[in-house]
Amino acid sequence: MAWLQIILALGLLATGCDQVLYPRFEKSMWTTYIHLQDVHPGMTTTEVQGIMGPPQIREEGDYTGGHYVFYFYLTHSMDYEGGETVRNGYTPLVFKHGKLIGMGRRTYRAAVDRPEGAVFPGDNVYKTVAPR
Repeated sequence: MAWLQIILALGLLATGCDQVLYPRFEKSMWTTYIHLQDVHPGMTTTEVQGIMGPPQIREEGDYTGGHYVFYFYLTHSMDYEGGETVRNGYTPLVFKHGKLIGMGRRTYRAAVDRPEGAVFPGDNVYKTVAPR
């Protein structure tokens, strides 16, 4: 009789663990994460959408480095220290002039917060030499 109660209690605990450990795990989130591995800098917005589908969130704006378009895809259930997600598990893809210049938290932060004159991947920076 005691064994039956223990087994029943363990069964109830085990079924509740999925809700506690993985509160937002969705198959679509895992699929999006896997598709993200096929996206590379230099791709156009159309090419990225062909692989990833339409973004869950799309933003654009003018910043110190120019005009940027951001696509956000849900790839994780939460942000974590050292991770590349923002806004509760969304991975940002950063576009400039219609081309993907990078993805992840660092690229996103560099685009929206960079100081005046900072060089950013994807920028065409040409140094001119002043005549002597």
